[in-house]
Amino acid sequence: MSQHRAARRLGPLRLVRFVVQVLLGVIVLTWAPTVAQAAFSGAAVAPVTVGTYAIPAPAGVTGNFSCTTNKLSMTVNLTDFGAVNRATGYTVSLTAPNGQVTTNNLAANTRSTAITRSSSTVGNYTLRIRANVGTWTGQNLERVLTCP
Repeated sequence: MSQHRAARRLGPLRLVRFVVQVLLGVIVLTWAPTVAQAAFSGAAVAPVTVGTYAIPAPAGVTGNFSCTTNKLSMTVNLTDFGAVNRATGYTVSLTAPNGQVTTNNLAANTRSTAITRSSSTVGNYTLRIRANVGTWTGQNLERVLTCP
């Protein structure tokens, strides 16, 4: 009879172990996907700084210009103009009275050029110089030139 009692005692103990193992299995299976998911739900955040840079016009220009006797063509010789911080290049354009434009693109370290434009009408020519920073364009330095 003592063997029978010992078997009975082992029965409930086995049952408790079995129940505990099942509960541990359920807990592990329930939490494992959540833990894995939590590992991928975080995102790295890089600091983002956004600023603006208004590209100014060159500060000044020196040079001279001349016109043909019939005043239908002008040549401008620029000897220097103010450097612009961060400029990767410059655009120099001369617009004739009839609206036609001649453009010279200059490297960032070049601040002298000659530019000529002809026109079918007499009037004022407009010289524009602007700095470029990459693909961005700055403000124009503008001078209106009249043939003497």
